[in-house]
Amino acid sequence: MATKEIKIFTPIGQLGQGFSEAIFWETLKGGVDAIICDGGSTDSGPGRLATGTPNVSWNRLKRDLEMFAKAAHLYRVPTLIGSMGGDGENAHVDKAAEIIAAAVERNKYRSLKILKIYSEIPKDVVRENLSAGRISPCGPAVPALTEADIDQSTRIVAQMGYEPYLKAMQEQPDFDIVVGGRAYDPAPYAAFCLFKGLKNLGTAYAMGKIMECGAQCAKPKSREALAVVRENSFDMIPLDPGSVCTTVSVASHFLYEKTRPDILVGPGGALHLDRTVYEQLDARSVRVSNAVFVPEAKSQYTVKLEGARVSGYQTIVLGALRDPICIAQLDAWIAFLLGLVEERNAEDFGYAYDLKIHRYGVNGVMGALEPDATLPKEVFIAGQVRAATQAIADQVAGMVKFGFTHAPYPGQLATAGNFAWPFTPCEIAMGHLSEFCIYHIMHGVDPVALFGYKILEAPGSNTYVEEESATALAAKKMNGKANGKLRKMTSNRKYWLTPEPEAGTCYLADVASVLRSKNAGPYELTFDVMFPTRDVYERVKHTGLLTTETICRLYSIEEKDVVASLYFDQALAYKATIVRPSVSGGFAETDTHGSQQHVPLMYLKLPFARE
Repeated sequence: MATKEIKIFTPIGQLGQGFSEAIFWETLKGGVDAIICDGGSTDSGPGRLATGTPNVSWNRLKRDLEMFAKAAHLYRVPTLIGSMGGDGENAHVDKAAEIIAAAVERNKYRSLKILKIYSEIPKDVVRENLSAGRISPCGPAVPALTEADIDQSTRIVAQMGYEPYLKAMQEQPDFDIVVGGRAYDPAPYAAFCLFKGLKNLGTAYAMGKIMECGAQCAKPKSREALAVVRENSFDMIPLDPGSVCTTVSVASHFLYEKTRPDILVGPGGALHLDRTVYEQLDARSVRVSNAVFVPEAKSQYTVKLEGARVSGYQTIVLGALRDPICIAQLDAWIAFLLGLVEERNAEDFGYAYDLKIHRYGVNGVMGALEPDATLPKEVFIAGQVRAATQAIADQVAGMVKFGFTHAPYPGQLATAGNFAWPFTPCEIAMGHLSEFCIYHIMHGVDPVALFGYKILEAPGSNTYVEEESATALAAKKMNGKANGKLRKMTSNRKYWLTPEPEAGTCYLADVASVLRSKNAGPYELTFDVMFPTRDVYERVKHTGLLTTETICRLYSIEEKDVVASLYFDQALAYKATIVRPSVSGGFAETDTHGSQQHVPLMYLKLPFARE
């Protein structure tokens, strides 16, 4: 029989990042149908996927996984996890299941049934589909896939939809915990809704897209969130008493790290949000309805492939320059210095290497997108060397550090040294350097056959006796204080932007409530500008200044590199997405997260005064 309403609890937007035990146990005490948590992201770059390391330490992941095991024992509430360990590789799925099983045995919980869903794809399968013409780039910034990309990738994962989760749960309805490999972020949420009898994939996927980040859609953004889901709507409720959801804050979350907010493409189809309705239910919660999922034909079902490779070893050199004589001729001096390193290497070693000098304080963060080259008082230097071995990278980095310390420049007065470095040794070996090489769509696949699952029966004696309730223990741990009061920063600074705008004008940052940049996957960079009221939104929109042409001018790019430029009325927002100047996390990266590229938009001048 179909369930009319279900409650889904997400304690944190990324597994392992910590959540309130008091809120966790109090929420379970109040009754929920499932705990669902996402563990994955490409935000941290390609290193995790290339080297097989989790995006959060196993000690921190262990804490969350063991709490889920205890929740299954005490409350019989099932847990679903997506993209375990960050990249969702098979080894992370297995290790997580082992941690849960060990907790069951050690704590004498009841026996639990754990389902492990795998997402790694054999390279031969990818090669066959490439040869058959069934693989295409995921967006205009991604190059065509090659055989070399497949060969060099450490592993390849596919981003599963809801189908593998639903199949596993339907075949094993007495499951307790599902540990999934790489998954489309809202897939576990949608799967559980269908498992409980709800049919509307638009509602289920829209809810999952919001909930996979926890309560980040709240104001101020927080961690723990509850969704109450029905066939044609869902309610978003932040569980931290210091946070509230508003119609605009929830609608605006559909912009977050997406290429565009109105059509979200995923496995097997696209979520359409252009006619979605947001209703304020009370002071803290919002109801969302009328989201529509448009499926692809079964024969055209698509999944995204992700792969990364190790492209050498790297060593970095960190330090700063303060001498104004040096800074005034910085470009020429660094070019001279690099020439010295190249000559010395040619004379003594003949190593092959790549070298990039990041100049934070000039254009270190934005690189080629930086519109303002005004010289600062200080410049932080981050030199990056890539070579075939760690030893070579170390040696070249040593020459770079020596050059920064002692290379002469015209007019030099400070002959004792040029370089202030905070760490000894200044040359820091970083190990493998990784880069994305697969970010592609595979067409015409079976949404279930690619993703097998296994059952792990975790035996337990079921003799655990809780001396104090989990809720009481958590409250005691917090010294009896509620864990919902967020720390707030205050400032007596009246105005942050310099120089002050001219009379009768203001900057975009003066009227925006949110102005941010973020990766939209490894190959795209997206900008979100949101406004506090519809009046302000319409006033800015009426200026006609937020356009593709403006984005091109501010970031010195061509129109072909603008992937999206549009207004999103439901969120009182403007969004633009551009081709990333370099692939996230690769060699010579300046801003892996993409979160510090918004500043030129802050200074866009508007033809009216700020209020």
